[in-house]
Amino acid sequence: MKLTFLGTSAGSPTRQRNVTGLALIDGPAWDLFDCGEATQHQIQRTSLSLTKLRRVYISHLHGDHCFGLFGLLGSRSMDVATTPLTVFGPEGLKRMLDTVLEASATHLTYPLNVIELGAEGGRVVDEADSTVEALPLSHRVTSFAWSITEPESPGSFDVAAAKAAGVPEGPLFGVLRRGESVTLDDGTVVSPDGLVSAPRPGRHIVIAGDNNDPDSLFARTGGADVAVHEATFTEDVLAKMPDDRGHSTADRVGRAAATHGVRNLVLTHFSPRYATTDELRSEAEAQFSGGLHLAEDFDTLDITIDGDAVPRSS
Repeated sequence: MKLTFLGTSAGSPTRQRNVTGLALIDGPAWDLFDCGEATQHQIQRTSLSLTKLRRVYISHLHGDHCFGLFGLLGSRSMDVATTPLTVFGPEGLKRMLDTVLEASATHLTYPLNVIELGAEGGRVVDEADSTVEALPLSHRVTSFAWSITEPESPGSFDVAAAKAAGVPEGPLFGVLRRGESVTLDDGTVVSPDGLVSAPRPGRHIVIAGDNNDPDSLFARTGGADVAVHEATFTEDVLAKMPDDRGHSTADRVGRAAATHGVRNLVLTHFSPRYATTDELRSEAEAQFSGGLHLAEDFDTLDITIDGDAVPRSS
């Protein structure tokens, strides 16, 4: 599993950063979280294929998070995609898409399923390998975070130890793997203790849209393995503004992540006023001592089976 950042600027693009877009790749298919203007251009600079795009999650309907969706849908048709595409987002998304596609006479070559969510959010994906839940955020319009959770994996089975205990290779291995004892032909009872390791917890990833209350979000998600959250401002800049415009500071996010046990924190959605992220990094580091990454466009983080976020070297 990996995350590739397609845009990390807030509000408007800069020469170094496009507006918000984030790809989650797990196997041949991939999902897109937000789709700001020119996201499809960013995708062209990666190995991602629109024909393999499975789902799009739109956190909210501000333009820097969704104005690239219209062109992306059309380009996916130009690639002659035939597999279905599901788009999740707040109420109003379907009307927006229907209006633009109809007015531009854009005809799709694939089934498009648009699922609108009420302000309360809720579970949107419930499959054997993962669930996805939309969590309401605090912003100027309805905005969501997406909480992605995998089920726990069975512990590993020590084949050599089982054979040493006299268990013949075959169906009895499966019984032990399920955590049950087996009885051998000579009456010996072999317990799975020491032969099967403890189950491994599934990974938990949180990808948040715009939000000025990270403490409330992380109180609900708890110690996520990886949390991606906006850090639009520093406290120094915010102090000179009349209000936070529904956005967070690096200090606020770092403090909340530390309080609620987030293991790896990824900051993104930086105001164009910052030429570098040095000030934002310093502010976050003062509050958060876990794994910290400030995203740049085209950064890729590998999410290990243990839930660590490891930057991929270019």
